[in-house]
Amino acid sequence: MRFLINTILVLALAAPAGLSAQEPGNAPACRGSLDGDQLTTTIEFPDGYAVEAPWRVTWDRAASLEDGRRGVVASAKLDRIVEVDPSTGQRVVTPFPDPIETTFEGHSEEELVYRAAQIWCLTVIKAQEQSANGTRQPATREVPNRTIGD
Repeated sequence: MRFLINTILVLALAAPAGLSAQEPGNAPACRGSLDGDQLTTTIEFPDGYAVEAPWRVTWDRAASLEDGRRGVVASAKLDRIVEVDPSTGQRVVTPFPDPIETTFEGHSEEELVYRAAQIWCLTVIKAQEQSANGTRQPATREVPNRTIGD
């Protein structure tokens, strides 16, 4: 788990939009939802395992995007992830030693949420691939996991 968090920390800011090719039927579901200043991005795998990212966002709803057109930009901060065990439904919160900060943008709020979800999915997939390949990131200080409801 600690390695997954370290890898997510490294990849979250550098991940391009879009997902790696997945076999049909084995592709994870990528979702995003927006509730005020809370953006939640989720990747759910076919076996039911899910990783949620509850981002706190600050909005600029009249931003000029890189292509010169008007759009929305959200500065986002992520200080934990929530993993959902498919067999029990148990939600385990893993706080980060330091929050991740990034920016999402889109021509509309809907596009921004979609892009954020795609970036999150790609980040988790790459972290899992690196974990499976034994690639290690530098260690950070240990932060204990918490089970929601404890």
